[in-house]
Amino acid sequence: FCNNTLGYSTVASERSIAQFTPETIRSFLLDHFAPERMVLVGVNVSHSELTKWAMRSFADYNAIPLKKRDEPKAVYTGGEMRLEGPATCEVAIALQGPSLSSEDLATAAVLQAVLGGGSATGSAPGAGVTSRLSTQVLKQNPYVESVSAFTTAYSDSGLFGIYGTCKPDKAGGLVDGILKSLTGLTSISKDELAKAKAMTKGAILRELDTDSNLVKDMGTQLLHTGKYASPAELCKAVDAVTEASATKLAKAMLSSPPTVAAYGDTHTVPHYNAVVDALKGK
Repeated sequence: FCNNTLGYSTVASERSIAQFTPETIRSFLLDHFAPERMVLVGVNVSHSELTKWAMRSFADYNAIPLKKRDEPKAVYTGGEMRLEGPATCEVAIALQGPSLSSEDLATAAVLQAVLGGGSATGSAPGAGVTSRLSTQVLKQNPYVESVSAFTTAYSDSGLFGIYGTCKPDKAGGLVDGILKSLTGLTSISKDELAKAKAMTKGAILRELDTDSNLVKDMGTQLLHTGKYASPAELCKAVDAVTEASATKLAKAMLSSPPTVAAYGDTHTVPHYNAVVDALKGK
Protein backbone atom coordinates (compact mmCIF):
# COMPACT_ATOMS: atom_id res chain seq x y z
CA PHE A 1 0.00 0.00 0.00
CA CYS A 2 2.87 2.34 -0.84
CA ASN A 3 1.90 6.03 -0.58
CA ASN A 4 -1.83 5.37 -0.15
CA THR A 5 -4.42 4.63 2.54
CA LEU A 6 -3.21 1.69 4.64
CA GLY A 7 0.39 2.51 3.77
CA TYR A 8 0.32 5.72 5.78
CA SER A 9 1.64 5.47 9.32
CA THR A 10 -0.82 5.91 12.19
CA VAL A 11 2.03 7.14 14.39
CA ALA A 12 3.13 10.77 14.24
CA SER A 13 6.75 11.44 13.39
CA GLU A 14 8.93 13.53 15.68
CA ARG A 15 9.06 16.21 12.98
CA SER A 16 5.26 16.55 12.83
CA ILE A 17 4.60 16.66 16.58
CA ALA A 18 5.32 20.38 16.71
CA GLN A 19 2.46 20.97 14.24
CA PHE A 20 -0.17 19.60 16.64
CA THR A 21 -2.14 22.33 18.41
CA PRO A 22 -5.50 22.39 20.22
CA GLU A 23 -6.99 23.85 17.05
CA THR A 24 -5.75 21.04 14.80
CA ILE A 25 -7.08 18.43 17.25
CA ARG A 26 -10.51 20.11 17.40
CA SER A 27 -10.58 20.43 13.62
CA PHE A 28 -9.85 16.71 13.26
CA LEU A 29 -12.66 15.85 15.68
CA LEU A 30 -15.14 18.00 13.79
CA ASP A 31 -14.13 16.48 10.46
CA HIS A 32 -14.26 12.81 11.45
CA PHE A 33 -16.13 12.22 14.72
CA ALA A 34 -19.90 12.01 14.30
CA PRO A 35 -22.67 9.73 15.63
CA GLU A 36 -23.06 8.15 12.18
CA ARG A 37 -19.51 6.81 12.50
CA MET A 38 -19.94 5.48 16.02
CA VAL A 39 -20.65 1.89 17.07
CA LEU A 40 -22.04 0.99 20.49
CA VAL A 41 -21.98 -2.70 21.37
CA GLY A 42 -22.81 -4.67 24.47
CA VAL A 43 -22.62 -8.25 25.72
CA ASN A 44 -25.03 -9.83 28.22
CA VAL A 45 -27.35 -6.81 28.06
CA SER A 46 -30.68 -6.37 26.31
CA HIS A 47 -30.89 -4.04 23.33
CA SER A 48 -33.55 -1.89 25.04
CA GLU A 49 -31.40 -1.46 28.14
CA LEU A 50 -28.33 -0.59 26.09
CA THR A 51 -30.15 2.02 24.02
CA LYS A 52 -31.77 3.53 27.13
CA TRP A 53 -28.41 4.23 28.76
CA ALA A 54 -26.94 5.37 25.47
CA MET A 55 -29.64 8.03 25.12
CA ARG A 56 -29.16 9.14 28.73
CA SER A 57 -25.39 9.36 28.30
CA PHE A 58 -25.60 11.53 25.18
CA ALA A 59 -28.68 13.59 26.04
CA ASP A 60 -26.66 16.66 27.05
CA TYR A 61 -24.32 16.61 24.06
CA ASN A 62 -24.76 18.47 20.79
CA ALA A 63 -24.13 16.05 17.95
CA ILE A 64 -21.27 16.89 15.60
CA PRO A 65 -22.71 17.26 12.09
CA LEU A 66 -21.60 14.57 9.68
CA LYS A 67 -19.12 15.91 7.14
CA LYS A 68 -18.61 14.21 3.82
CA ARG A 69 -15.10 12.92 3.39
CA ASP A 70 -13.15 11.16 0.68
CA GLU A 71 -12.85 7.42 1.21
CA PRO A 72 -10.33 6.18 -1.36
CA LYS A 73 -9.96 2.45 -1.86
CA ALA A 74 -6.79 0.81 -0.64
CA VAL A 75 -4.43 0.01 -3.51
CA TYR A 76 -2.12 -2.90 -2.83
CA THR A 77 1.32 -2.37 -4.37
CA GLY A 78 3.71 -4.82 -2.75
CA GLY A 79 7.24 -3.59 -2.08
CA GLU A 80 10.12 -3.86 0.32
CA MET A 81 11.41 -2.18 3.48
CA ARG A 82 14.46 -3.01 5.55
CA LEU A 83 15.48 -1.44 8.85
CA GLU A 84 18.73 -2.15 10.63
CA GLY A 85 18.42 -3.13 14.28
CA PRO A 86 19.72 -5.52 16.97
CA ALA A 87 21.80 -8.59 16.17
CA THR A 88 18.95 -10.84 15.04
CA CYS A 89 16.85 -10.97 11.90
CA GLU A 90 13.09 -10.71 11.58
CA VAL A 91 11.47 -11.23 8.19
CA ALA A 92 7.87 -11.05 6.98
CA ILE A 93 6.73 -11.86 3.45
CA ALA A 94 3.12 -11.08 2.60
CA LEU A 95 0.76 -11.21 -0.36
CA GLN A 96 -2.51 -9.40 -0.99
CA GLY A 97 -5.21 -11.16 1.02
CA PRO A 98 -9.00 -10.86 1.27
CA SER A 99 -10.80 -8.00 3.02
CA LEU A 100 -13.08 -8.30 6.04
CA SER A 101 -16.15 -8.33 3.80
CA SER A 102 -14.74 -10.86 1.34
CA GLU A 103 -16.24 -14.32 0.97
CA ASP A 104 -12.66 -15.63 0.90
CA LEU A 105 -11.86 -14.50 4.45
CA ALA A 106 -12.73 -17.89 5.98
CA THR A 107 -10.66 -19.61 3.29
CA ALA A 108 -7.67 -17.43 4.16
CA ALA A 109 -8.08 -18.37 7.84
CA VAL A 110 -8.01 -22.05 6.89
CA LEU A 111 -4.88 -21.54 4.76
CA GLN A 112 -3.29 -19.82 7.74
CA ALA A 113 -4.07 -22.91 9.83
CA VAL A 114 -2.57 -25.16 7.16
CA LEU A 115 0.69 -23.23 7.47
CA GLY A 116 0.41 -22.79 11.25
CA GLY A 117 3.68 -21.98 12.98
CA GLY A 118 5.78 -22.63 16.03
CA SER A 119 8.60 -21.52 18.29
CA ALA A 120 11.87 -23.21 19.18
CA THR A 121 11.29 -22.37 22.85
CA GLY A 122 7.89 -24.07 23.17
CA SER A 123 4.32 -24.06 21.94
CA ALA A 124 0.85 -23.43 23.32
CA PRO A 125 -2.21 -25.68 22.87
CA GLY A 126 -3.61 -25.28 19.37
CA ALA A 127 -0.41 -23.69 18.09
CA GLY A 128 -0.16 -26.15 15.21
CA VAL A 129 2.87 -28.28 16.10
CA THR A 130 2.02 -30.60 13.19
CA SER A 131 1.46 -27.76 10.73
CA ARG A 132 3.59 -27.17 7.64
CA LEU A 133 5.69 -24.35 9.06
CA SER A 134 6.37 -26.26 12.26
CA THR A 135 7.38 -29.51 10.57
CA GLN A 136 8.90 -28.24 7.32
CA VAL A 137 10.64 -25.04 8.45
CA LEU A 138 11.07 -24.81 12.23
CA LYS A 139 12.02 -28.43 12.97
CA GLN A 140 14.23 -28.69 9.88
CA ASN A 141 16.25 -25.54 10.59
CA PRO A 142 17.94 -25.17 14.01
CA TYR A 143 18.78 -21.54 13.26
CA VAL A 144 15.09 -20.55 12.98
CA GLU A 145 13.79 -19.26 16.33
CA SER A 146 10.12 -18.90 15.39
CA VAL A 147 7.88 -18.81 12.34
CA SER A 148 4.15 -18.30 11.91
CA ALA A 149 1.53 -17.51 9.29
CA PHE A 150 -0.70 -14.45 9.61
CA THR A 151 -3.80 -12.94 8.07
CA THR A 152 -4.57 -9.23 8.45
CA ALA A 153 -7.88 -8.06 7.00
CA TYR A 154 -9.10 -4.49 6.52
CA SER A 155 -12.36 -3.07 5.21
CA ASP A 156 -11.32 -3.20 1.53
CA SER A 157 -8.11 -5.22 1.37
CA GLY A 158 -5.85 -7.45 3.40
CA LEU A 159 -2.52 -9.23 3.82
CA PHE A 160 -1.64 -12.90 4.01
CA GLY A 161 1.87 -13.99 4.81
CA ILE A 162 4.50 -15.56 7.02
CA TYR A 163 6.70 -13.99 9.71
CA GLY A 164 9.85 -15.51 11.13
CA THR A 165 12.94 -14.81 13.21
CA CYS A 166 16.37 -16.40 12.85
CA LYS A 167 20.11 -15.94 13.28
CA PRO A 168 21.31 -13.08 11.05
CA ASP A 169 23.59 -15.21 8.87
CA LYS A 170 20.80 -17.72 8.16
CA ALA A 171 18.09 -15.38 6.85
CA GLY A 172 18.46 -16.77 3.35
CA GLY A 173 17.43 -20.22 4.56
CA LEU A 174 14.46 -18.82 6.48
CA VAL A 175 13.25 -16.86 3.45
CA ASP A 176 13.65 -19.95 1.26
CA GLY A 177 11.48 -21.93 3.68
CA ILE A 178 8.86 -19.18 3.77
CA LEU A 179 8.68 -18.99 -0.03
CA LYS A 180 8.37 -22.76 -0.42
CA SER A 181 5.58 -22.80 2.15
CA LEU A 182 3.65 -20.06 0.34
CA THR A 183 3.96 -21.63 -3.10
CA GLY A 184 3.11 -25.03 -1.61
CA LEU A 185 -0.40 -23.83 -0.76
CA THR A 186 -1.48 -24.59 -4.32
CA SER A 187 -1.68 -28.24 -3.25
CA ILE A 188 -3.59 -29.33 -0.11
CA SER A 189 -4.66 -32.83 0.85
CA LYS A 190 -8.14 -33.73 2.05
CA ASP A 191 -6.91 -34.77 5.50
CA GLU A 192 -4.77 -31.65 5.85
CA LEU A 193 -7.72 -29.44 4.97
CA ALA A 194 -10.01 -31.20 7.46
CA LYS A 195 -7.49 -30.73 10.25
CA ALA A 196 -6.96 -27.06 9.36
CA LYS A 197 -10.71 -26.41 9.35
CA ALA A 198 -11.08 -28.00 12.80
CA MET A 199 -8.20 -25.89 14.13
CA THR A 200 -9.66 -22.72 12.62
CA LYS A 201 -13.06 -23.30 14.23
CA GLY A 202 -11.42 -24.07 17.54
CA ALA A 203 -9.41 -20.85 17.36
CA ILE A 204 -12.54 -18.81 16.58
CA LEU A 205 -14.48 -20.26 19.49
CA ARG A 206 -11.57 -19.86 21.93
CA GLU A 207 -10.91 -16.29 20.84
CA LEU A 208 -14.55 -15.20 21.18
CA ASP A 209 -15.20 -17.05 24.43
CA THR A 210 -14.56 -13.95 26.56
CA ASP A 211 -16.84 -10.92 26.76
CA SER A 212 -14.02 -8.45 26.06
CA ASN A 213 -12.93 -10.19 22.86
CA LEU A 214 -16.53 -10.63 21.74
CA VAL A 215 -17.26 -6.92 22.19
CA LYS A 216 -14.10 -6.00 20.28
CA ASP A 217 -14.98 -8.38 17.44
CA MET A 218 -18.55 -7.04 17.19
CA GLY A 219 -17.34 -3.46 17.06
CA THR A 220 -14.65 -4.21 14.48
CA GLN A 221 -17.04 -6.03 12.17
CA LEU A 222 -19.71 -3.34 12.38
CA LEU A 223 -17.26 -0.49 11.78
CA HIS A 224 -15.57 -2.15 8.81
CA THR A 225 -18.40 -4.05 7.15
CA GLY A 226 -21.64 -2.62 8.57
CA LYS A 227 -22.81 -6.08 9.66
CA TYR A 228 -22.02 -8.76 12.23
CA ALA A 229 -21.31 -12.47 11.75
CA SER A 230 -21.65 -14.58 14.90
CA PRO A 231 -19.12 -17.30 15.86
CA ALA A 232 -21.61 -19.90 14.61
CA GLU A 233 -21.83 -18.15 11.23
CA LEU A 234 -18.04 -17.89 11.03
CA CYS A 235 -17.70 -21.61 11.75
CA LYS A 236 -20.29 -22.35 9.06
CA ALA A 237 -18.21 -20.37 6.57
CA VAL A 238 -15.15 -22.39 7.56
CA ASP A 239 -17.06 -25.65 7.02
CA ALA A 240 -17.85 -24.49 3.46
CA VAL A 241 -14.17 -24.24 2.49
CA THR A 242 -13.15 -26.89 -0.04
CA GLU A 243 -9.84 -28.05 -1.51
CA ALA A 244 -10.75 -26.26 -4.74
CA SER A 245 -11.63 -22.94 -3.05
CA ALA A 246 -8.49 -23.08 -0.90
CA THR A 247 -6.10 -23.68 -3.80
CA LYS A 248 -7.94 -21.12 -5.94
CA LEU A 249 -7.39 -18.42 -3.32
CA ALA A 250 -3.77 -19.46 -2.85
CA LYS A 251 -3.12 -19.06 -6.59
CA ALA A 252 -4.88 -15.68 -6.61
CA MET A 253 -2.78 -14.40 -3.72
CA LEU A 254 0.44 -15.73 -5.28
CA SER A 255 -0.33 -13.69 -8.40
CA SER A 256 0.03 -10.45 -6.41
CA PRO A 257 3.43 -8.77 -5.92
CA PRO A 258 5.00 -9.69 -2.56
CA THR A 259 5.59 -7.36 0.35
CA VAL A 260 8.89 -7.95 2.12
CA ALA A 261 9.72 -6.42 5.50
CA ALA A 262 13.00 -7.12 7.31
CA TYR A 263 14.32 -5.81 10.60
CA GLY A 264 17.61 -6.33 12.44
CA ASP A 265 20.76 -7.63 10.81
CA THR A 266 19.38 -8.05 7.30
CA HIS A 267 22.56 -8.54 5.25
CA THR A 268 21.65 -12.12 4.22
CA VAL A 269 17.99 -11.45 3.38
CA PRO A 270 17.62 -12.16 -0.37
CA HIS A 271 17.02 -9.32 -2.81
CA TYR A 272 13.40 -8.41 -3.52
CA ASN A 273 13.64 -9.55 -7.13
CA ALA A 274 14.83 -12.97 -5.96
CA VAL A 275 11.71 -13.25 -3.80
CA VAL A 276 9.51 -12.28 -6.75
CA ASP A 277 11.16 -14.86 -9.00
CA ALA A 278 10.87 -17.62 -6.39
CA LEU A 279 7.14 -17.02 -6.00
CA LYS A 280 6.78 -17.22 -9.77
CA GLY A 281 8.62 -20.53 -9.82
CA LYS A 282 11.69 -19.19 -11.61
